[in-house]
Amino acid sequence: MSVVAYSSSRATTWQDVHDHALPWAHAKLVVLAIATVLAFSFRVNALSSYGLSEDEINKVHAIEQYRSGHFGGNAEHPMLMKLAMWGSVALSERWNAIATRERTISLESAIRLPNALAGAATTLLLFAIVELLFGAPAAFAASALWALDVNAIAISRIGKEDTFLLLFFLLAVWCYERAKRQGVTDPSGAQRWYAGSGAAFGLMLASKYMPGYLPIYALFNTISDREPGANRPNRRWHFGAMAVVFGAANIAIFFPDTWRYCVAYVQGGMLVHHGNPYAGSLYVTNIPVSPLGMPATYYLRLITTKVPLAVLGAAFAGGIELIRRRRERGFVLLRVLLLFLLVPYSLMAAKFIRYALPMFAVIDVMAGVGIVSGVTWLLRKSWLPRQTRIVTASAATTLLVIGAVTAPASAAPYFSIFQNAIGERVAPPAITFPEETYDFGVREAVSAIASAAAPGALIVSDAPDVVAYYLKGSTRPDLRVGSLSAAGIPLREPEVWVIVQDEHLTFENQPLVWQLRGAAPWREIVAGNARTAQVFRIERRLPCCAAS
Repeated sequence: MSVVAYSSSRATTWQDVHDHALPWAHAKLVVLAIATVLAFSFRVNALSSYGLSEDEINKVHAIEQYRSGHFGGNAEHPMLMKLAMWGSVALSERWNAIATRERTISLESAIRLPNALAGAATTLLLFAIVELLFGAPAAFAASALWALDVNAIAISRIGKEDTFLLLFFLLAVWCYERAKRQGVTDPSGAQRWYAGSGAAFGLMLASKYMPGYLPIYALFNTISDREPGANRPNRRWHFGAMAVVFGAANIAIFFPDTWRYCVAYVQGGMLVHHGNPYAGSLYVTNIPVSPLGMPATYYLRLITTKVPLAVLGAAFAGGIELIRRRRERGFVLLRVLLLFLLVPYSLMAAKFIRYALPMFAVIDVMAGVGIVSGVTWLLRKSWLPRQTRIVTASAATTLLVIGAVTAPASAAPYFSIFQNAIGERVAPPAITFPEETYDFGVREAVSAIASAAAPGALIVSDAPDVVAYYLKGSTRPDLRVGSLSAAGIPLREPEVWVIVQDEHLTFENQPLVWQLRGAAPWREIVAGNARTAQVFRIERRLPCCAAS
């Protein structure tokens, strides 16, 4: 009798749990689907609004080499993202063969589509990790903020490896955290998740050679779980999966030519110019001069001037929780990532906006935690009237949502030149961070020159591969291309066109650019409210602008 009663009571309990869990699961799926669709929409819309950059042209050349069976192209970077781009380009070509002209997919869109997809998929992984470590409400907030993160959107819309790096790092973290959860009661069964984490780390390394993320995450686990006992990965399976997946996704690592290329690249043998512009000055960015080079405040200034103020405010609230709940596993992870992403990156001589992508993810998580903690704090203040608490919490949340939504909406399609209210007061767009323009305007400059240039004219630029690519697709195969930093402006050419970009200012071309800017440009190209390129026309010998 007691057994039957126990069974009946137990059945009722599980049914109640199921009845409550099912609507919650459906609501979770709906909200997460909306966030992912938003993330994808912002990242994929109008991908061909601007032409290819130098880095993306290198990927195009690598794909051409892959098609011919040579896998050493663009060898300073791993293969995984380029393989995804190759697949995207191949699919777009098949589509274009049957589509109408209005529905064809441009090469710019095909090259960038894998990154846009990876950036959107990161929304799902960020939700999954934050739900495990901080709970579902914070996961909803963080994933929504990521979906609308104007800086993350901008980086996901260019053909660089950082988006893939972050995606697979988060996948590795999620698998590891799932293993930790299961390993409390089932250490043996958790090993499949630990092996999955190793495989994801292998994909991360096959996306970008950044092994530093491995010791950072290992340090976090050492701090947060000093005595894991049996609840730890089998090193043979964990690292074995990492090695196998890395090799399979990056077979170029086994070719001697790749190693020779990488050694030459690290030694600076591939550089034709030196210096990087930042905030109106040029800085040496060679690795050996670290921690000199670009100022250590670069990333702090980037965050302060380019992250929406509403998100910064919410992240500050999350920072309070970071201190108050500092011993909890999730907050230990945030603290380790903040410290070991911001400090080492700030001390390196070379700095780039795209390197800050993981920092933006951490800020979004902190902001998500801050939103939940702030709303909870307001609703629990019994000394305030209930209606006041609800109205205040709703108003604060609404203001944050408006701030987060308006940022990408106002910046589209040139998301990278977004500035918050602080940034707008400090300097015009693309002045502090010239890299924001990502070779915007070169395609348009080439088109304008091709329509006006004399036969056999020379175009000089520090994005020569971009110029050559767009000339190849034009009706002017007679036009030639030169490098401004490498060769200067030839004296004996009857007509020279010079494309000047602030993001390509170097120690080699700076004197020439100063002299050119002593006269009005033939044309200026803008993206949004930022100047991206200037075109100068030289129809006679200019001794002052000759190469030394």
